[in-house]
Amino acid sequence: MNQIEKVSIALQPSVYNTFRALNNTVALTLSEYVDNSVQSYLDNKERILERNPHHVFEVSIEVNQINNQIIIKDNAGGIDHQNYLRAFEPANIPLDNTKLNEFGMGMKTASIWLADKWSVRTKAIGENVERYTEFDLHKVIKENKEDLIVFETNKNSNLHYTEIILSNLSHNAPSPYQMDKVRRHLSSIYRVFLRNNEINIIVNGEKLVAPSFEVLEAPFYINPNGQDILWKKEINFSLGKYKANGFIAILKTIQNNANGLVLLRRGRVIVGGDEDRFFPNSIFGSPGNFRYKRLFGELELSGFDVTFNKNGFTDEENLNVFIDALRDELKSPEFNLLSQADNYRVKTKEENSKIAAKIVKSQKKEVEKEPLTDKIKKVENASKDKESIAIEEEKISKALALETLEDYFEIDGITYRFQVDLINEDESDALYAVKQEIQKNEVIEVPVLICKINLAHPFFSRFEQFKKANDYQPIIEIFKSFAIAEFIATKKSMLYPSEFRTNFNNYIVQ
Repeated sequence: MNQIEKVSIALQPSVYNTFRALNNTVALTLSEYVDNSVQSYLDNKERILERNPHHVFEVSIEVNQINNQIIIKDNAGGIDHQNYLRAFEPANIPLDNTKLNEFGMGMKTASIWLADKWSVRTKAIGENVERYTEFDLHKVIKENKEDLIVFETNKNSNLHYTEIILSNLSHNAPSPYQMDKVRRHLSSIYRVFLRNNEINIIVNGEKLVAPSFEVLEAPFYINPNGQDILWKKEINFSLGKYKANGFIAILKTIQNNANGLVLLRRGRVIVGGDEDRFFPNSIFGSPGNFRYKRLFGELELSGFDVTFNKNGFTDEENLNVFIDALRDELKSPEFNLLSQADNYRVKTKEENSKIAAKIVKSQKKEVEKEPLTDKIKKVENASKDKESIAIEEEKISKALALETLEDYFEIDGITYRFQVDLINEDESDALYAVKQEIQKNEVIEVPVLICKINLAHPFFSRFEQFKKANDYQPIIEIFKSFAIAEFIATKKSMLYPSEFRTNFNNYIVQ
């Protein structure tokens, strides 16, 4: 076998600095490594399974902020002799560019975007050498390097793997508080492979699971007592060289980040990987309507070219024309998906009328017990006692959490942790409290929004329905919405009280 002593990185080294400024996201950058690993496995799957029929393909990503490293490992086919010669040379298009790793830019641009130093250790199946190469950005630029040294070690020809270590991470590298979002995004991008059990992706020790949403099964809205219909339209549509296969359906329940179209190419999500789903107006209408909130789907497209970092389609004009033509498939008289999405209601007007009557009946009893005027006077008197309020809030603030929920959100370029503490403070009359603070970890300071909910409050014992954990879910969501609305109101220095209500309404509907 031919020995490799050097590999070309033929490019003016100063150009590498521009890679750092590319408009990208952490998840999309990490997906470049996953693309390479997945394609390596698919290309070598037959040979791998011949040697080990029980082989389970896995690619893992470990982000270690303490060691300032990102480690990507896989047990795919490795980088063979032929591909190794071109793997480090930017824009050297693969011999076969009809696959996931089509541009010859992924590993190089991703590594420089994320770190100053990176190394690749790989062993190709069927070859008897392991190859190791290091790239040091500052050294390459300073010394005007156009070659990297390759170290080869003899290994068993049946072994196959690749390990990439990124160190001296750049400002683009993910913080600990971005990792949940990174996992969600990668789960979405590789949903097809994950559902087919084709691959395992592990991020910081957590195995990714493909997103899954239930489809509405209900009668056509015109005939509410009719037979249940599964409101899912299988799509097999073409227009010239452009084709789409997949489905468009109606969500069983409205869920945040579930609606909208996800557009795939070669089994990989291009548009709609996380929060950027596709909402063509011709199909979804305006934001806020029922169709917009309820429709979702996945379409595998062919004939369309993608951007080099695979976060969009280059021919947007033809894509929009194609989607407009697809619309007619969704409103056929025998299965009018759009009409059902527009008009179906979870509860009919008649059902809500009955519920409204029962609410009024029970509320009248409450009014008879104590007039509203008396309640308001009590509230006013209690609100004047600032010292007592401060004591109550201090009790809530110091109460230890029974359990904690955590999430993250970003506003004005700052990532916040949203922490919901469920507490038991029977000496306080406060039902919930909201506060902001800065918490420190080993690496950075993190702004935190904390919402504390007091499960010992008399409110929860007053109503019989609070018996099981699931019974609390609606009221927990309301308190979370209040906390977010209060945070935004404070952050934006809102002038009018109604803006708080608007924020609350907009958040709770999600």
